Amino acid sequence: MKRIQQIGIILPMVLLIAIAGCSKDPEIRTIADYHFWFSNMQGQKLIPGESVDVLFWFEVLQDEELPLDRVRIHFEVTGGGALTIDDVYIRPGEPAATTWTVGDETYGQVLRAVVHDQSDKEIASSDLLAYVFRDDVWNQVAGSAEVMITDMATDTVNGLTFISTLNKLYRQGTRYYIWEEVTDPLFNNPDTPRSVKSDSDGVLYVSTNGGNIVRSTDHGISWQLCDKPWPERSQYLQIYVSNDNRLWVCTEGVPVRYSDDMGASWHDAGVGMSQHRVGDIFRLKNGSLVMHGLDCCSLSRSDDDGQTWTPITAPSYSQKLHVTEDDEIYICCDLGLAVVIYLSTDLGATFEMVEDVTPAFRTSMLNTFLKWKDDYYVTIPGYGIMKSKDLRQYEDLWYNRQIDNLFIDHNGVMMATEWGVNAVLYRRDSGLK
Repeated sequence: MKRIQQIGIILPMVLLIAIAGCSKDPEIRTIADYHFWFSNMQGQKLIPGESVDVLFWFEVLQDEELPLDRVRIHFEVTGGGALTIDDVYIRPGEPAATTWTVGDETYGQVLRAVVHDQSDKEIASSDLLAYVFRDDVWNQVAGSAEVMITDMATDTVNGLTFISTLNKLYRQGTRYYIWEEVTDPLFNNPDTPRSVKSDSDGVLYVSTNGGNIVRSTDHGISWQLCDKPWPERSQYLQIYVSNDNRLWVCTEGVPVRYSDDMGASWHDAGVGMSQHRVGDIFRLKNGSLVMHGLDCCSLSRSDDDGQTWTPITAPSYSQKLHVTEDDEIYICCDLGLAVVIYLSTDLGATFEMVEDVTPAFRTSMLNTFLKWKDDYYVTIPGYGIMKSKDLRQYEDLWYNRQIDNLFIDHNGVMMATEWGVNAVLYRRDSGLK
């Protein structure tokens, strides 16, 4: 194991205005007999080196005892960035203007406007916040749509990424941290989106909270209903697309079903599969299927296209499965306090240990094995994210005892979630530009 490299995270908690007696209006602040505000939107999302043209306004309420011919506005930045103008003298009712170019020092950067009266006494101040997405570090986002991410589908050929939350579907915008909601009448309540998958041909599938599956064959421009897997059921479905482009669907209390024609017709899988439902499933080169269910120790193999299943004996309590293009079978297992990764090169007949780690906690293993170009990213909840070229030798990319799940978009940008934290962390390596 290579030396662990801890990557710092900046958690910006910026108080926009901290003045006693201020108005509750989020745009215009009042103190004593003055109004002051920024015309700019709070919380803009930028990249280092981008500029913001800033306008700050100051007004005096009608009060003959407080005459002010002009005031001095002093601008200052914290957390990074530079200004074209630091001090501006204005008359009340006029804007003070400057240009703020954000830096790369921190994620949360603040421009403060300080108002001075004619005796140069500070009488008011206000903050403008910007979030700056820097390369090669983790940037934490809270309060945005992607914070509730449950699933991701990527299309590297057409340059598209979609994510789902508990009830909405989003398409990635012009920047990796911008998400645009996908709306369609098929996604109206109760069929709000729940999960999203794609096959190798770029066909998108969305399961809904109302028991339907919706597909798109034109990269999300239009959507069509698939044949309903269980017409009489109207509960959330779990879907999975295996490496042969077969669409699998399961829910509690019924047999697993699959479709080889993009959801136009459905067939029952064998009972041995249905009792565990579908966690991971792969087609081997010889036509056999290897699967792991949602339950512990449900590693199995089928030689008759999923109708009958033979359990595969794992070295310990298996939780997760991955199969490479060379039919190498990798499983994650619980062994005492450790999570162990095992490899089988003989279709599950024998296994050898290739890595073990000790996590801080255990939970469901979701996107454990992800591949981007020539590298694998292996996420162990409660331990961190490991990187590997061959899944035999590993290095710690991010040792983080709170890690829960990882997603990678079509450009290789990573989005991580942490256990119990209502936020998502982005990381884009500078080499992805």
